[in-house]
Amino acid sequence: MKGIGVINRLARLGPAAGEGRVCPSAEKQEKRLALLMRQGFFGSDTRSAVIRRAVTADELEAAYRLVHDCAVERGSMEPAPNGLRLRLWEALPDTATFVAVVGGKVVGVQSLVINSPELGLPSDAVFRDEIDVLRMGPWPTRSGSGRIVCEAANQAVAPAYRNSAVATELMRCLFAHALMVGCDELVTTVSPGHSKFYEMLGFEAISTGCGSSAQAAAVFMRVNVADLVNRVSEADDDSDGATLFIKCRCLASNPYRGKVRQWEAAAQALFADPQVLRRLFEASGLLSRCSQEEREAVCRSWGAGVFAAAS
Repeated sequence: MKGIGVINRLARLGPAAGEGRVCPSAEKQEKRLALLMRQGFFGSDTRSAVIRRAVTADELEAAYRLVHDCAVERGSMEPAPNGLRLRLWEALPDTATFVAVVGGKVVGVQSLVINSPELGLPSDAVFRDEIDVLRMGPWPTRSGSGRIVCEAANQAVAPAYRNSAVATELMRCLFAHALMVGCDELVTTVSPGHSKFYEMLGFEAISTGCGSSAQAAAVFMRVNVADLVNRVSEADDDSDGATLFIKCRCLASNPYRGKVRQWEAAAQALFADPQVLRRLFEASGLLSRCSQEEREAVCRSWGAGVFAAAS
């Protein structure tokens, strides 16, 4: 019966995030934005961090090491023997992982995972009913074909950079990539303490649950990309600061939109290198923990020749 309740709730929402719900007033949004800006978010100071997509084995390994450490810190996973948080989605070439780098050290991470028929999305483990509704519609797609649902995952920022623009710059990369791949629905699962940040970026809380540990509360959030683009396109100088940030920094004047295709080509080339794949995924034991069906899905993703050479 849970699925019926989810369908009814999301059907009331329609494509417009916030429709049928009480949205924060402009004044409240401005106060939240001012608070987050005082904390270092929504500005331009990344504390010398360079923001880009991870397209080398070293950067991917460092990224997933930081994700591991942050997940252990907040109690959402137990420490892994290899110190990496590697799941099947990280083994897919279509998963884009963006990093903030200072002096060769990764200090921030954000990934975009594209839904696949075989593996779905990371948040399916807790919010499968909610995501299934988004996969099926009934709202129109941006591409005119099947609905593309993506998930913002692997959010991690090193402690010294949490009160900086690193998180918002990584989200600008994520928005740029989501637009490139034609994303219809962008979802994420975050801790309750981080939900206000995502609300400022247009996301709406849909459901709550527990993450991978009983102590890890989780908020499932969603934004319809086409609706977000349409809403902020009408913004003017009198609009609230958060809307203007989305319009100017994430969409219209997002410098990463001119870089994502080049990064995508480099990432695809990286995932065609069996030595890199062996180092990251076979040596870590990830593939040995997979079911036969999961291994076959990874094989199709890499290509049979590359998979055989990497395994």
